[in-house]
Amino acid sequence: MRLQRRRHRLGLAVSALAVAAVATGCSPSGELEVTRSRPTVTVEPGDGGSASPSPSPSASVSSAPSTSAAPTPSPTPVEQVSQEPSPTPSQSPAAQQAPAAVTVVAPEASAPMRARLLTAEELPGFDEDFTWTTATTRTSEGRKPFGTCHKFAMTSIGAGEVAVRTFTPATAAEKVTASQLVADFGDEMNAKRAFEVLKSWRAQCDEELKGYDRRDVGGLTTVDVSTGVGGWYLLTYGPVEGTSEETYFDAQGITRVGSRISVLQMRLAAQDYDYPAGEEPMVAAVQRAATKAG
Repeated sequence: MRLQRRRHRLGLAVSALAVAAVATGCSPSGELEVTRSRPTVTVEPGDGGSASPSPSPSASVSSAPSTSAAPTPSPTPVEQVSQEPSPTPSQSPAAQQAPAAVTVVAPEASAPMRARLLTAEELPGFDEDFTWTTATTRTSEGRKPFGTCHKFAMTSIGAGEVAVRTFTPATAAEKVTASQLVADFGDEMNAKRAFEVLKSWRAQCDEELKGYDRRDVGGLTTVDVSTGVGGWYLLTYGPVEGTSEETYFDAQGITRVGSRISVLQMRLAAQDYDYPAGEEPMVAAVQRAATKAG
């Protein structure tokens, strides 16, 4: 019905021009210009955004002076079709109950920095049953440097824009935290220099952990990412306050894609940290962060 009404109105407008020309005995004084615009959908993943289609396209009619004395033929009405997002098909009860794989979609180049942060659903858990919830999201750093090994704020080493998100366990779990920071350095050269600074801070991290009786700074392990570079390392220090058996296992991840750097932390207090090589939660977190940082 919408398409037929638009065609009918446009046809009436063209017919009115033609009738006016016949009544005065001269050709129409203008040409009909019809422009079409396509609706756009803006999605801001990672911050609770939802797809919002822009207003339906409309035709605009304008007249321009004619430079020829010959009659101008009436233009043929142009069809316009309203494009609307297709509704999401409903899932069957079985599909709703089955665990779905996490798909990470990179935001558009002009998306705000917070859209480049992982969502609680995208951040890997410590096991299959572990899930996260978003605690805070902001576009500024805190009073203290973000990472456990960081000596200065990211803006102090050249970052222009930053976004930070913190996570808490969906279930009651003490001494378990996670967070992510994404920083833009304006160009790739500055980002490369900052990435080297972050790696140097890891090498000096023993100084940051000197307050613990036992501590260890793991080596930087390369993570294969779809674009850019990535890596992670494990900090082990303890004992955990109030117990002599538990230790903090503090995984730190870093990735650089173009002019952007993403830093991640996933810490828990436990007696062991037993994962097959390459299947640690931080590995998947770095890979997903690299996808969204680009």
